[in-house]
Amino acid sequence: MKAIQFRRFGGPEVLEYVDLPTPVPGQGEVLIETSAIGVNFPDTRERMGMYNRPETAVGGVALPHITGLQVVGRILEVGEGVDPVVVGRKVMALMPKGAYAQQAIARAEMLVVLDESANDVTMAGLPCQGVTAFLALRTCAHLQPGESVLIQGAAGGVGSLAVQIAKLMGAGTVFGTASTESRRAFVRGLGADYAISYDTAQWPERVLELTQGHGVDVILETVGGEVFDQNFECLAMLGRCVVVGSTRGPGKALPPRRLMAKAHILAGMYLPTFFKRPMLIREALQFLADGASGGVLSPVIGATLPLSEAAQAHTLLARREVQGVIVLDPKR
Repeated sequence: MKAIQFRRFGGPEVLEYVDLPTPVPGQGEVLIETSAIGVNFPDTRERMGMYNRPETAVGGVALPHITGLQVVGRILEVGEGVDPVVVGRKVMALMPKGAYAQQAIARAEMLVVLDESANDVTMAGLPCQGVTAFLALRTCAHLQPGESVLIQGAAGGVGSLAVQIAKLMGAGTVFGTASTESRRAFVRGLGADYAISYDTAQWPERVLELTQGHGVDVILETVGGEVFDQNFECLAMLGRCVVVGSTRGPGKALPPRRLMAKAHILAGMYLPTFFKRPMLIREALQFLADGASGGVLSPVIGATLPLSEAAQAHTLLARREVQGVIVLDPKR
């Protein structure tokens, strides 16, 4: 089979398009012939060796390595303990590694069967970012119908899906932040009630104004830096802030006593942690599949490239030259 592998850490140039033996599914696993493969920022961080640094505390990558977290395809073979009735079915899967290949291994408990009519490319744009958004809102923030939500970086992959998912969960008012007017228009088009800039020190005041001084009940934090600290200026009493990322770095340390004044709750969201709770992963995948099939949830597909051009996909991602998910076609 053809696959993308790297034998050393570095830039996109370390990605090699190679021939490798087809993997064999083990206990509780399936072998998938991939038809569409989603590209995510964690793929680039693995390639760069960032997860092998002690300060990340997330576990390293063994070389050589096939990166990638999400695929759509058909089950070719099942391992011990998996019902063979699923052979031949179209599925969407989330996995810890190995997606950049024409055949990939997934755990049977971390995939869902798709309708035959499902669009493979659309579905391949959902798992990593969509599951992250779903679990951040449902499991970490315990979002309730009617509550207000502020999604930082709402024009990004996780953020754009979080806007839609929050609405599907019954959120009252949804705020999205973005850095430019064109990106804010994009956020409003996703269904956000308000789109604001986070690049001025006054943005929390705008949120308080729009909520009549109440603040928002839930914040999904993806920006970091000074924005992280500003979140608590417009978080309502009993509000929950879930840290999903920090594109600007961690910012200042938060004094724990700051959480006490309004009984704020601070939580973190790191997707691989949930691989230890596969039923939560599967619930999220089913929610995404149902939403996409019903036409009420749609990832933004920024580009579709051949698997052989994975290095170009990583370059585009790093330069932020594509708005939306990049999907790889394993047949090319």
